[in-house]
Amino acid sequence: MRVLLVSHPPLTATLGAAQIALHLAAGLRELGHDAVALSPAPLPPGPHWFSWLQQRRVLDRLVAEQGPFDVIDTPAISATPALARAGRLVVRSIQPELCYLRDDILGELRRRPVPSPRALAHATLAAPRAGAILAGWRRARKILCLGSREQAWMRRRFPSWAAKTGFYVCAPAQEERPALAAVRRRRPEQPPGPGLRFLWLGRWAGHKGTGRLLRFLAERLAAHPDDVCTVAGCGPAAERALPAAWLRAGRVRLIPSYARAELPALLAAHDAGLFTSTVEGWGLSLNEMLESGLPVFATPAGAVDDLRPYFPASLRPFPPPARIEPAPREDLEANGYFARFAWSAIARDYERQALAPGGGPP
Repeated sequence: MRVLLVSHPPLTATLGAAQIALHLAAGLRELGHDAVALSPAPLPPGPHWFSWLQQRRVLDRLVAEQGPFDVIDTPAISATPALARAGRLVVRSIQPELCYLRDDILGELRRRPVPSPRALAHATLAAPRAGAILAGWRRARKILCLGSREQAWMRRRFPSWAAKTGFYVCAPAQEERPALAAVRRRRPEQPPGPGLRFLWLGRWAGHKGTGRLLRFLAERLAAHPDDVCTVAGCGPAAERALPAAWLRAGRVRLIPSYARAELPALLAAHDAGLFTSTVEGWGLSLNEMLESGLPVFATPAGAVDDLRPYFPASLRPFPPPARIEPAPREDLEANGYFARFAWSAIARDYERQALAPGGGPP
């Protein structure tokens, strides 16, 4: 089958949504399909809030020029009537877009009890985006959620679409796994220092649980004077939000960005991971921290439900207790983790759900 996989960001392996499209396309080609990843980027200059409209116009044109396709896989917001006519439409989630929109608006309201002009504009501009997402789900022949948690949410909120929903999972790139495994093998059973070195990975955004992280650090650093925390991949915004005293004292270290090649050393230099998201798509950092042998203290969001059966000892509830007990590390070969969370297996599962013959109109 000829399959088109749409990525809104440019097709570079450093961007999460693009990584997924590239990995899926490669896996489907190994299964014998003519799978192509495509991005509408770069877009013409224009206001950020209306970029989704530009993406739709560009994708409609590209699909008409490069088609025909048997299957067109796109985020819901870009699932236009033209794409629905051009092939079997699969709407695949990259992130819980409606939940992100809601979280952004609620975050604005929490910061300002009286809605500011910015918050009102935010809510007004969110309405047509939400409408486009709902219309994309309605047009789709198949809705693939990112993880079982999002699928359960979708089936609760939109039971009439339950029959056409499924889910897929994510995994690190296969070529990155040997370095993560090497960190896991070398990790000592007990932390080497008097205090614990915590690691938090992600961009500094409200849905990542940044407020929850700040509250935890305020309590933890006061009660445990030897503990420290690194906040990495956060961009410049974290420095404005964190108390300057923590940074000056070295209790919190900021790494605004890092290269993929630097990740194994970063993981090896810490004793426990933190995952504080309130709303999350998947959270590939969870896979990476757990594969490196870190115990991770996580809120119930994103990939947590799908990963917990494979990491019953390492994946623990957030926040961490005062004393963190060591636990035996899971055998990831024996428990089936590597078999389930490999892009070859993910592509086979995608083929079964999205490319199977038959299926009527949405």
